Amino acid sequence: MRAQRIAAFAAIAIVLAVMPAAAEAGSWSAPRAATDAGTAAAPSVAADAGGRVALGFARTYRGEHRAEVRLGTLRSGVRGASLVLDRGSGFVGDVTVSLDRSLAGPLAAWRRPIDRAQRLRATFFRADGRPASPLTLTSGTESAFEPRFVAGADGVVRLVYDRRTSSASRDFTGAQSGFAPEQALPGTGVYSQPGLAVAADGRRTAVWLAGGAVLTADGAPGAAFGTPVALPSAGNARDVQLAQAPDGGLVAAWLASTGQGNIVQYAVRASGTAAFGPSHSLGAATPGAFSPRLVATSAGEVLLGWTATNRRVGYGGGPGALRLQRLRPDGSAVGQAITLTAPQERADEVALAHDGTGSVLAAWGRWDGGGRRTIQARRVAPGGIVGTLRTLSPRAGAVAPPVLAGAQGGAVAAWLSPGQRVVTSIYR
Repeated sequence: MRAQRIAAFAAIAIVLAVMPAAAEAGSWSAPRAATDAGTAAAPSVAADAGGRVALGFARTYRGEHRAEVRLGTLRSGVRGASLVLDRGSGFVGDVTVSLDRSLAGPLAAWRRPIDRAQRLRATFFRADGRPASPLTLTSGTESAFEPRFVAGADGVVRLVYDRRTSSASRDFTGAQSGFAPEQALPGTGVYSQPGLAVAADGRRTAVWLAGGAVLTADGAPGAAFGTPVALPSAGNARDVQLAQAPDGGLVAAWLASTGQGNIVQYAVRASGTAAFGPSHSLGAATPGAFSPRLVATSAGEVLLGWTATNRRVGYGGGPGALRLQRLRPDGSAVGQAITLTAPQERADEVALAHDGTGSVLAAWGRWDGGGRRTIQARRVAPGGIVGTLRTLSPRAGAVAPPVLAGAQGGAVAAWLSPGQRVVTSIYR
């Protein structure tokens, strides 16, 4: 009998050893204020494989408007003093951050009025750990908007931004040379919502909106983009998203208005191919989708999230249940869509971040009414193992959806409190 028990225990140990990793491999830290005085707005976060964390935000203090950053690690969270990158009496906002392995600190970009137009400014951190003097990256009569950093598979970080009638990108080429000259992107500016992905060989792929259609084009390194190709859409398209898998494959997703509400559609360009395949639809049985979001994982999947509202309108938005669909590299769906939110609870949109080890962290603001939200999160491990719903903020402790970044098996979330303070929580 004893021998049988030993054999049974051994068999259980073997089973446990080969089971997939648990969805709960870590925990979220208690919320911690990253700002105290003044009023902050629109935080941005970044994390990298070295465990570094960067937090950017705009803050108004004693009548002065500022672009600021704070630094930290995934182990200890945001630490040290806030660093002021720019300041003035007029608007300063849209602060966004990224991390480049060649730098001692983050890249940061923001916008502010100069010469009667909204200009984009940017800086990077020198070897001594201090930011270089701000660079003004845009000129001319048109204002610039929505700066966002894109990390290419070629190891280059790019700043993408829009004007009213055109869009562009700039490569960050290192601390010695800064940002390369502007390169034009396809589309007609801020309303085109262009997304950019760059392959390991430097080939660029852009996806954007034009006249209710989804268009895509490729560009060789240093060359102009080629002839646009339209991706089939079931209706008027908007809110286009683009994600690049580690193997070089691409997924584009968007909302298509069917006249009875929106559905989510997506198309895949497999690694090594020259064109996107056919479009696929999600949520066609119950239209009412908003806010599609994409994230690629090192586990070989792309996760597509959206807000399911059942609303029969094409524009606007609103809270609903958050859905998440796993996709294989060929575009086929893996199992049924996962519902992230608890039953009867609603949220505006989901933020998704790959943790660098194959899992995805999802975070959102549960809708509590009156513009207030409660920040919640789940971890989705490889194989679609969904972790326990975690609450990160006090009830009604946020006024906007959170931002999220992941790396090294961890993540950092940031949001804005009702008192307009930036608050963070670390998953480790």
